[in-house]
Amino acid sequence: MKIIILFLILASILFAGCVGDEEPVVPEATPAGTATEEATEMPTEVETPTEMATETEEATPAPEPKTRTIRLEYFLSTPSELTINKGDTVQWMNFQTNPTRLFTLVSKDGLWENKNIGYRLYFLYTFNETGTYNYTVLGFDPRMSGSVIVK
Repeated sequence: MKIIILFLILASILFAGCVGDEEPVVPEATPAGTATEEATEMPTEVETPTEMATETEEATPAPEPKTRTIRLEYFLSTPSELTINKGDTVQWMNFQTNPTRLFTLVSKDGLWENKNIGYRLYFLYTFNETGTYNYTVLGFDPRMSGSVIVK
């Protein structure tokens, strides 16, 4: 009986690993009075290749927002200086080996209230304005201080 139960558990784990992580596609709702893709008509004016090239050159897409990590471990903040793009998120993560160590992250620029970060936990902040922003960990200044440069 134990072998059968063990076999069923292993089979379910194997099956769970084979299932894709794709999220289901949910169609977006269209506001009342607007046409859907199936109902759209062909455009009456056709753009010439030179017109399309001009519009493409002017509309360069902004880079996708990224999440970058600053490690708080061995009583250091690594990296101590991080350059990111506007709209990116920074994650400060407590990688200290002592599970009882609690770090208090402070924004020297007043962007957030002091945040306590427990063992293997993190704090996220999204930078939406360009500039240089400084932070420190209470009680471990200057080794656990740094700056985030937003371009």
